Formats: sequence, structure tokens, C-alpha cells
Amino acid sequence: MRTIGDWIRLNSRRNPAREAFVGVDGRVTFGEAAERAWQLGRGLRKAGVTAGSGVGVLAGNTVFNAEAFLGVAASGGVYIAYNWRWAAAELANGILETGAKVILAEEAHLQLLEEALEILAEKVADDGGTVPSVVRQGAEIDALRIGSGPLEDVVDAEAPLCVIYTGGSTGTPKGVVLSHRSSLANALNEMYDCGVGSRENERGLIVTPLFHSAALLCWLVPHFVAGATSVIAQKFSDETVVDLVGRESITNTFMIPNMMRRLMDQGVLTDPAIRKNLKALYTGAGLLRMPDKQLFAEMLPGTDLFFRYGLTEAGPMVTRLRPADMLDSAVDGSIGTEYLLVEARLQDADGNEVAPGELGEICVKGPSLMSGYYGRPDATAEAMRGGWLHTGDLAVKDERGYFYFRDRLKEMIKTGGENVYSAEIEQVLHLHPAVLEAVVLGVPDPKWDEEVRAVVVLRSGQTAEAAQLSSFLRERLAGYKVPKQMVFLTPDQLPRTAAGKLQKAVLKTQLGWSGS
Repeated sequence: MRTIGDWIRLNSRRNPAREAFVGVDGRVTFGEAAERAWQLGRGLRKAGVTAGSGVGVLAGNTVFNAEAFLGVAASGGVYIAYNWRWAAAELANGILETGAKVILAEEAHLQLLEEALEILAEKVADDGGTVPSVVRQGAEIDALRIGSGPLEDVVDAEAPLCVIYTGGSTGTPKGVVLSHRSSLANALNEMYDCGVGSRENERGLIVTPLFHSAALLCWLVPHFVAGATSVIAQKFSDETVVDLVGRESITNTFMIPNMMRRLMDQGVLTDPAIRKNLKALYTGAGLLRMPDKQLFAEMLPGTDLFFRYGLTEAGPMVTRLRPADMLDSAVDGSIGTEYLLVEARLQDADGNEVAPGELGEICVKGPSLMSGYYGRPDATAEAMRGGWLHTGDLAVKDERGYFYFRDRLKEMIKTGGENVYSAEIEQVLHLHPAVLEAVVLGVPDPKWDEEVRAVVVLRSGQTAEAAQLSSFLRERLAGYKVPKQMVFLTPDQLPRTAAGKLQKAVLKTQLGWSGS
């Protein structure tokens, strides 16, 4: 298995004049990207970065960030992606935990970094620790770039490549260590199973944050390996998608389902520029049911739709539902079948594989798995027990090998002695033509242990009352699964992480449902 350093060298020779990265801060060809990576790699080595040293990066969706990733990889260091949406105290904790000696910082986030370093200085004062040096965008990082020509690799495929923090939607974020081997195996999965980077003149649009695995490892890395162009949007918006797809001749993109539903709800996907250029749309990290898939097919009949399931710890992809399956009612609600290099099975609490149709935890093996959680050996051992990555996600599998997600283990609702899976109820609500988004929560209750409640967002121009939706659910689910209370919100009232994932715990607090 090759390293990212190998692919920097190979693409500088194979595709020197082709654009590698396009962003708000410029355009860089594969030849230029390689030279700048080698220069930055030399500078980092001179600054004391050795094989396996952590290099923090605080940057947004920019070419600067993409170049930082390649430069750190070329140096043999480990790219640590810090979340620019963290509070200063969270960033200070992340820097302390990962022990970065150098931080490459984008100008837009310098104030946050300075506040975090002040907090960090107080934390390390008592134990004699040091605050990392900062190399700022502009003259400082330009001065760090030295020499010219290829830089010899000092790491192998098993060496750590990056630390990506989990989304933190259900708890404290953990730093996930992923190797060069992991990133390349995931890239091969994406290229073989989903055709990422494989189309002629492929130009992929990145609209999710580069500090998460979906953007970095499922889009930027596969496109780079394939010699295809990554166009990096600074932020997601209706206007940005239409502008970039048209102006940059975008052929594919990834967005989470609520982003996709928003574009469909506003009619954005019918824009002529999108219909002309977009050949594939990939989605995941949320629910996608038949009404959404049918509407997508009507709006973009010439565009392939893929649904994928994964998690950062898996590298991240595990299963995918291909375009040929999308309108097949027999597998509606499925998260698909396993990727080429992934082995996924459902296990019971004792580690035994369950039979088709039975509920079990999704457990994963394969070359794309994480090396572990940074600095957390106990958490790593718990997640990787028995040689399998235990995802904490519950699912069933049919005889054909299609998986059907049911719920997070931590989010299963216990009401009146029954186990209720929030995702099951959410999926049925998404079948209603008036429902744009649906969230089901378990709320503490002295009589039932937990009471099932729901939060609903309606589509533009649609109306529905709680009683109507309850009747809709009762026709399809057991009575104890029907929410006893239903609240209607607007899309912007749903709290989400930077990657767009819903934060159920925050929503509970927001609604005053945490302990009542």
C-alpha cells in the first residue's frame, strides 16, 4: 500500500498541469501542489517535525488547508485537524491532548487560536510544558517553504497520517488516528464502489468541513489519488452550490440528506447549470426515504444518487446503496451492502453473529479502520474488542446482504418495558409528503421510564397537524411507538454540528425535555 507522499510524487508526474485544488484563495495544479508540499515538508522537518510528530492545522475550507494536509504528509508528520467552530477552551483541550509542537493557522482563525493558547499556557505552566509554535498564513508559512524538487518519504503505509475528531453529536469528541493505509483503502473503496474520481474530467465539489472525515478522506483524498480536481466551497449555501456547479463544471458532490432536502425543497436542483453538469450526488449521515429519492429522480433524471453509511473510526465508509437500488421499494430504508474492502457483520452482546432479520450491532473489519483513539488506549480497546470495530449502531440485515439501520445503542428508547428505535419512527415520518425533517427523542418519564416525543419540520408550502401525523404513524407502527407529543420547528431551529449532524442532546435541552 502506498503513502500520500507516493501519490504526491506520482501525480506531479502524471498530471502536472491539471488542477488539483480550487478554492476561494486560488487554484493549484498537481505539479504546483507537489512542489509546495515538498517545500513545506522540508520546512517542517527543519522546524523539528519528525516521523509521527503531530502538526496541528486550524483552517477552513480553503486551498491553504489542502496544501497544509499534503505538506504535513510529505514531512512524515501527522495532520491534526482542529475544528474552527470549537470554543477557545475546547481548542485548548484539543491542542493539549494531541501534543502538537507546531500549528499551521489560517488568518481567519488567528483570534480563536490566540485565545486558546492563552488558556493552554495556564494549563501547562504548572507541569513545565510548552505552548506550540504557530506558523501563520502569509509571510510566515511562505518563509517555512524551502528548497525544491521531490522529498524522500520517511514513513510507510502503517504510519499515522491524520487525527480527525469525531463529530461529538452524542458525547465528547475523540481524536481518531488514521494511517496512510487507512486513507488509501477508503479511497479505493470510494473509487471502485462509487466511482468517485473515475469520470472523465471529474471535478468534485466539497461543501462539508475539511476537519471531518467525509470531506477530507471521502472526497479530497480519493480525488487527489485519482488525479481529479477538488473544488472546495468555503461554506454551504444554495447560492454557492449553483454558482460553483455552473462556473467550475462540477461533476459530483457529497452532502448530508438535510442539505439535499433543502436544495430540493427550494427547487435549487432544477437549476440548468446543475442539470447540465452534475453526474453524481452522494449522501449519508442521515435518513433518506423513497419520497426524497423519487423527487431527486424527477429533478435530476440524469444524475446518479448514492447513499453511504460510515463513521470516522471505520475510515470512514462501511456500506453503500447504489443508484440501481435507489427506487427499488424492496430495499427502501436500507443503508446498502458492504464496500469492497470492508467486512461488516451484526453481533449480539456476546460477540456472536446474528441471523438475517435479527437485530445486532454493526461490527467492522478491514484495512480502512482507525489505528485507535489518540491517547485513549482504554477507549480503543473497548471499541476494537474481539478484533472488530464496534460501531454502537444497531441494524438488521436481510438475506441479500442489505443492512437496515435501526438506532444508536445510546439512543434506544425504553418505554413501558418495550425497546423503541427512534430511527424506525423517523423513517416512517419521512414517508409523509409534508415532512421535511423528523427527530424522535426519548424523554424521562416517571410512569413509562421514557416517553416518545417527536420534532417535525414541514416542507415549504405544506401543512400538517400532530393528529394527522399520529394517525399516519398508527397505520404503520405499533401504538407504543407513536410519539405522545409532537413539536413543529423550522429548519434553522434544529441544532447541528459543523458537519451538519443533528445534536439530539442539545435539542432536548433547547426544548426543556432533558429531565421532565
